[in-house]
Amino acid sequence: HDNARLASMSIIEESSPKMVRMANLAVIGSHTVNGVAMIHTKLLKSQLFPDFLLMWPEKFINVTNGVTPRRWLLQANPALSSIYTGMVGPGWVNDLKRLEPIKSMSQDAQFRQRWRAAKACNKR
Repeated sequence: HDNARLASMSIIEESSPKMVRMANLAVIGSHTVNGVAMIHTKLLKSQLFPDFLLMWPEKFINVTNGVTPRRWLLQANPALSSIYTGMVGPGWVNDLKRLEPIKSMSQDAQFRQRWRAAKACNKR
């Protein structure tokens, strides 16, 4: 047996004081481990749990949670949604390609000021 691999997969951190590794416990006790977004699944596999991946490759899956960018923007960032709607009309909600013209505004001082204000509004 590879002692380093066993130590990395242990549910007990053998330091002082000893601690339970809840993430390892979750991987061991779960049927599947979902990264939700592809980038997160890759991180789980390559950085966080590579030894578990070798043991149970079938456990690590990627299933998105169904939140679309437009729904996220509308609900989580109404100030930015309002800016976008004012610039390109309400059609962007069903077709994100309609946001493309906004790229050309990235250097426009007035647009940047409105965008920063919307960002600041979300931090309050």
